[in-house]
Amino acid sequence: MSKTISGFSKLTKEEKIDWLAKTYFNNQPEIIQTIKQYWNVDDKLQQLHDDFIENTISNFYMPYGVAPNFVINGRSYAIPMVVEESSVVAAASKVAKYWGTRGGFKTEVISTTKIGQVHFMYAGDKKELQTYFNEQKTELHAATASITKNMEKRGGGILDIQLVDKTDKLADYYQLHVTFETKDSMGANFINSCLEAIAKAFRKDDIEIVMSILSNYVPECLVRAEVSCKVEELGGKNPEKFAQKFEQAVKIAEIEPYRAVTHNKGIMNGIDAVVLATGNDFRAIEAGAHAYASKDGQYKSLTHCEVKNGVFRFWIEIPLALGTVGGLTALHPMAKLSLDMMQKPSARTLMQIIAAAGLAQNFAALRALTTKGIQHGHMKMHLMNILNQHKATNEEKEAVVAYFEDRTASHSAVVEKLNELRKPKVQWVDFLNEDKVRSTLANLTPKAKPLFGKMNGQQMVEHLSMVTQIANGNWHVDIYVSDEKTTRRKPFLNTDSELQIGFKAPFLSEDPTPLKFGSMDEAIDDLIHQVQYFETVFNKDPNRKVVHPFFGELDYEYWKKFQVKHFTHHFKQFGLV
Repeated sequence: MSKTISGFSKLTKEEKIDWLAKTYFNNQPEIIQTIKQYWNVDDKLQQLHDDFIENTISNFYMPYGVAPNFVINGRSYAIPMVVEESSVVAAASKVAKYWGTRGGFKTEVISTTKIGQVHFMYAGDKKELQTYFNEQKTELHAATASITKNMEKRGGGILDIQLVDKTDKLADYYQLHVTFETKDSMGANFINSCLEAIAKAFRKDDIEIVMSILSNYVPECLVRAEVSCKVEELGGKNPEKFAQKFEQAVKIAEIEPYRAVTHNKGIMNGIDAVVLATGNDFRAIEAGAHAYASKDGQYKSLTHCEVKNGVFRFWIEIPLALGTVGGLTALHPMAKLSLDMMQKPSARTLMQIIAAAGLAQNFAALRALTTKGIQHGHMKMHLMNILNQHKATNEEKEAVVAYFEDRTASHSAVVEKLNELRKPKVQWVDFLNEDKVRSTLANLTPKAKPLFGKMNGQQMVEHLSMVTQIANGNWHVDIYVSDEKTTRRKPFLNTDSELQIGFKAPFLSEDPTPLKFGSMDEAIDDLIHQVQYFETVFNKDPNRKVVHPFFGELDYEYWKKFQVKHFTHHFKQFGLV
């Protein structure tokens, strides 16, 4: 069956879903259920979201969190963050509180200029092109008058138009490089509309317009955020050492691209989360930030650190082209809520808030890396994701979280602990408790059939007695266990693991040993006697060691551990525990 379809966009949402389910999911009903369970119950709100993009069939939820306690230029903020990665919001919150007691974040907008370009080809005389541009420049501004009128009322508009010669890079290639101020609007549509009007006015027979488009590289739309304090105020056991290692970590990211990429990714964890929460374009922000990190010809850290004269300084300088009016910020209810939460910031203020969030995220990552290691905190935060993935109960979650309180969590370690909790609890037999052993064996008949193995009830009791005699010295088994085998096998006795079904020492025959006693009562009495004698011989000689035919030479404590496992194994053989 062909998976190609024509007119998909013209189908209703239900028809799109039905086609997908039929074509790609073999009509699995749970696929349709999954898609529809993410629809909003409010039809009008769902329709609003449906209209954001094309071919909408459902919503894809992302967690919406809040990082409180940010102090930026003396003003307190709670910052909304939309992100799927564990530890991002917690790290930002923790660092915000940390720096809030050390003066907070100091931020400033350096410039807010945005850029658009008209790309064109011209094979004629360069001087004639320059003359034509100079003659047309006023006309180019005039061509955008109807578009820029409202923006100019708000203090924005076109700042300048320049002719740029790029023929040294590409034959006949030139640009009209246009700079803009868009105030509280991100301005993408405004800029592109202006550029198209400029291109139309500039076009003539020997000028071939290739395209007109804004640039997401905005090196002149810059914001700076900084934190600083005296080194001794950093806290911890050794603040001087911490400051030194922290500075070294930043400087490594300034000269090593492999490290810088991951370093900057951590910064963008914080920045993208707020950009998404406010309905801005995180892809444009990402592209612009990474381009800025490469502006000197090598990819470098976006943050910088200096420890000088006993003062620790850490700062970021980053291009952020943002908007607080228009676009999705005006349409998405949660984007509007986010801006309200941050006290309805202007675009300039939002730049500063987001830069502070990125700096906080980077500080958190570097602090973890240079102290306990990034996985220590990250995996702690990731714990809940792992537990939810494995459908842990609330009781299991509490137990696992408590267990990893002072341990480093990894995915495999968490799963192992969870599996351990889910294992049926072993009711270990206290073989030294005579009353308990007698009362348990009282329920066993001599010819009782086992759940596994070949022995009957009395043969099992006599077997326990016989193996106890090895420890007591009453039965010498001529078998050698090498030191290598002992070293490998003996640690098993320290675990909570049981003897596996089918476990058999090599000196035992395949068939049960013939009965020694005429009744079950006699067999039980002998077992109790051997256990009592076990205690006696080891009490007389605490240093006594006897070779076990499988585990090798064992002292009293290790023989006890074996006996517990051995009694439990055979009691389970007959369903007694």
